This record gives sequence, C-alpha cells and structure tokens, in this order.
Amino acid sequence: MGRMVVVSARVEEELKRRAEELGINISAIVRRALEEEVRRREIERFVQQLRRRMEKGPEMPEGVICEVIREMRDHEG
Repeated sequence: MGRMVVVSARVEEELKRRAEELGINISAIVRRALEEEVRRREIERFVQQLRRRMEKGPEMPEGVICEVIREMRDHEG
C-alpha cells in the first residue's frame, strides 16, 4: 500500500453518532466506496477510449469489448 493521506467528509452529527453506535468502521466504508468508484470510472474511461479507437480502425468482432472488460476485472483482484 502506498503513502496514506487524510480525506475528510462532512456528515450530519446524528448520522455519525448512529454509525458509531452500530460499530460501523466509517473509514473502511469510505475507503471501499472510493476504491469502487475509482475502479468504475477507470473502466468507463477505458471503454470510451476503446470505442474511439474502434471508430478509427477496422471493425472488431462482436463481444470483444465485453471480453476485454471481463479480463480487466479478473486481473484486478
């Protein structure tokens, strides 16, 4: 894991209190949500770039993009 930094978010005091009462690890949830959103947007960006390249080049067989995305997901984790 790389160097850690602090990220802050404002939430209502009541929500924080309820989360703490339930033993929710807020940091872990925020970290996981941010990781998932970054991964989703990276894949989205990759698909957009791939589509732009495909428009310029020869036609690819149907299903190739889906196959590439599945391979990317399988190799992530």
